[in-house]
Formats: sequence, C-alpha cells, structure tokens
Amino acid sequence: MPEALYRKWRPKTFDEVVGQEHITTTLRNQIATGRIGHAYLFVGARGCGKTTSARIFAKEVNLAGLDPDKARQIADAISEGRALDVIEIDAASHTSVDDIREIRDRVNFQPSMLRYKVYIIDEVHMLSTAAFNALLKTLEEPPPHVIFILATTDPQKIPGTVLSRCQRFYFRRVPIEQIVRRLRQLCEAEGIEADDQALRLIARHATGSLRDAVSLLDQLASSSSMRITAADVREALGATDSAIVRDLVSGLANRALAAGLDAIQRALDQGADPRQVARQVIDHLRALMQVKMTSQKEGAEGWQEAERIELAAQAEQITIGQLARAIRAFSAAANEMRTTTDAQLALEMAYLDCVLNEERRPAEVPAAAPQPAASSTASSRRMAGPLPIAGGRSGAAHPEPSATGGLTYEVLKAQWQEVIREVNAINKPAAALLRSCKPQAVSGSLIHLLAEHDIPLTRLQDPKNRNSVIDVLNRMFNGQYDIHVSLQRDSSVASLEEDPVVKAAQRMGGTLRQP
Repeated sequence: MPEALYRKWRPKTFDEVVGQEHITTTLRNQIATGRIGHAYLFVGARGCGKTTSARIFAKEVNLAGLDPDKARQIADAISEGRALDVIEIDAASHTSVDDIREIRDRVNFQPSMLRYKVYIIDEVHMLSTAAFNALLKTLEEPPPHVIFILATTDPQKIPGTVLSRCQRFYFRRVPIEQIVRRLRQLCEAEGIEADDQALRLIARHATGSLRDAVSLLDQLASSSSMRITAADVREALGATDSAIVRDLVSGLANRALAAGLDAIQRALDQGADPRQVARQVIDHLRALMQVKMTSQKEGAEGWQEAERIELAAQAEQITIGQLARAIRAFSAAANEMRTTTDAQLALEMAYLDCVLNEERRPAEVPAAAPQPAASSTASSRRMAGPLPIAGGRSGAAHPEPSATGGLTYEVLKAQWQEVIREVNAINKPAAALLRSCKPQAVSGSLIHLLAEHDIPLTRLQDPKNRNSVIDVLNRMFNGQYDIHVSLQRDSSVASLEEDPVVKAAQRMGGTLRQP
C-alpha cells in the first residue's frame, strides 16, 4: 500500500523543517552546548511542525557523542517509532488522571537504551484538571534522564502552573511562498506535474499548515493521474474562479446589489461550495486590506505579480471601513453555514448586509426636527386611503400616527434602529432583512413595513424570521403586534422581470407580484 506523502516526506532533521528556523536554531544550540531543559511547550496551529520537531529533538538529543553506526541505528528506531524510550501520548484520548499517574510511576526508571527518556504529549490542553495536577508534580521535580515535550494548539487552556515550568516555543504558520517551494520539491521527487497557479492555490488554502498542503497535493495527484491544474484544485476545494470573486468584491465596492448577487449565483452554478466562496471572498478582501495598509501592491503576501497589480487597482475603489465590515460579515456567514440548511442565503445576506449598510451610512445623522403639521385635508386623505394588499407594492406616503393610544408611527420610526439591533442579537439574517425595510404605518396592532426589494418581502414570510421580528416588537412596545411587508415601487426600474435583484429573490423561493 503506497505511503501517504505527508508521512513519506516528514522531515527527519532540523534542516528539513520548513518555516520554523527561529525554533530549530535554538534547539540545536541547546543540544550543542548541553543546556537541555527538562520540559518544553510547543505552541502553534495544526500542521506547522510541532510534533515533527519534537521527534527530531528527541532523536538529536540522544545521538550526541555516539559513533555513526550506533547513531544511525538509534535514529532509525526513533523515526520508525520502535524506540521504547521515546513515548508519544495523545492527550485527546488519554485525558484522565490515571493516565498521567502511570507516567509519573514510570519516569523514575532509567532509559532502556537511550540517554534520555522523552515523553511527547500531543494536544496537552485536552487533559483534565486532575491530570494537570498530577503532571505538575512530575514537572516540578523530574529525574535528570527525563524530558517532557508538550504540544498544543490552544495554550490558553493550560494552567499557569504548568506553563511556568516549561520553555515555550511558538511555531508560526508557514508562509505561502515556503509552502509552494516545498510542494514543488515534492512534485519533482514524486514525478507529479503541477503548474505554479495550482500549487499556489493549494498553499493559500492550507492557511499556513504545510501538512494540509501536502495532504491535498497527495489527494489531487491520486485523482488526476499525477497532473494537477488550477481547475483541478478549484474543483477539489469547491472553489470558484478568481474572476468571479473579483466581480463580487467590485459589486461590493460600488454598492451594486445586482452585480454581487449575480456573481454569487454564477459561482454556485459552477458547483462551488458557498462556504468555500465565502472563504475566497475573505481571502481577497484581506489581500486588498494589506495593499491599502502598505500602500503598495507588494503588501498582498502570497499573490503573483499580475494578481497584485489587479489588487492594487481594485483597492483604489474601496475603503478600509468597507473592507473591515465585509470581512466581518462574510466571516460570520461562513460560521453560520456550519449549521444552516440554506448556505446560499447566508452568503447572499452577508453581501446584502454590507451593501445596504453602506447605502445608509452617509445618512446616519442626528434625527431631524419634527416636520410641520400637514393640512387637515391632506391628513384625512392619507388616513382614508386603503391599506396595501399583502405582498403588494406601495408608493404611499407615511400615514399619521395611530390614534389607538398604543404604538404610533413616530415612536416606531424613532426606535427603528434599536429594533434592528434587538433583532440582530437573536437572529442576524432577520436583522439584515430589516435593514432594507423602513416603517410605513402603524394601524392598531398591525405594523406596515416597506421593503426596498423582493428579498426581504419574501424572506420575512419565513416563520423563523417573522417570529423573531414580532417577538422583539412585542417586547419593546409591550403589545401583541403583527407585521405586514409591502414592496416599495421603484420608478427607475423599467422591467421588473429583468431586474437581477428580483431574479435573485425568485431563485430563493420568492414570487414576482405585478403592481
């Protein structure tokens, strides 16, 4: 059975460890000078070389001063996992105090064949409190022939008493360029044909994890007969073409609803995964932020020269504030997609939330002074007019306050942003829908809202969204209210059937209602 590439090409010496020179240099110097610590803590994201470096350190510290033949035998035994004095423990599956007590009982025994007995405890933050307490006693007074190497991705969960007894080493995420270089070396050694764009896409997707990058390369090589193209990588990841991502971000920069929604639909029509699209958008937005922060196209780390030129041009069209809000919105959407059944909607709502917030931002000024009272004739004409038909279109002016003694239109309008904030705390998609609506009237217990386009009109009919809004209204205004949503007529649209925003609403289950 063929061996997985990440295991076959796992580094065997410090020289082969990629991207962690600040750590490997220090560890080599300790071995050379004999200043060996008794406890080490390796901290870093997954796949950046923590366990690999621990194994290499366990090997190098036991080879110092040995003749070449003996050193080679010991090195092979440690690399192959046959050395009894190098003990690896997965704390995720050995969390109990009894597991640690067993270690404590054995540490006093001399090594069977090596100079040092080395315990490598992976994911050490998974240990229970009692297990940490048991480990602490051993870390305080270890025998001189024992070395502990603790590895973790979450140091915040490790008690301070344990941290204080360890030498701490922080592993960095491996830079994209170094990942690409390593992947190229493996391709040449394994006879894999891969173009530079494909390797760069793999490296960017790995987000600093060399192990993830090598595993993906192995998967692609097996499924594509040892020839890998950028299209192969995108298909395997469920990603879309970078041109579509650029179109989406351009729509966001220009506050164009239709352009962004159309880009999202094109990506999904190609078979892209919505969460992966969100991740690509975040990656693109982050690169734009790097360009703007550094004021030069070289700020986009890991992008090719032609891509950097395009990023520099697009960065001129978007503000830092827009970028920050969009990154937060799409990051929240990516998290929401883990539990939602409609991932496309989460992606579209993130886009709409960004664009509609930007449209409103210039208008965020203190409330204007009260308008002069309208004539009694005009007032009676507005009050006498029929209420809009459910789901219909309305261009009517706001009616006068309700005369029922309860909630009035003026109170609702003044508190509308607070209503949206309260809804956002319990249902973010519903709050995003409300941002594209405005109060129209209050008629007894019925609250009339005007929607700017079909998406909130249709999606506020969803019981989950509708109930969230109604619950907040009832709580804030101490009543039993219901909502009625109408579509505001937009005279600038020549043909509603051809409006891309309306088409987007129809794709999400809405119906087109004629005026």
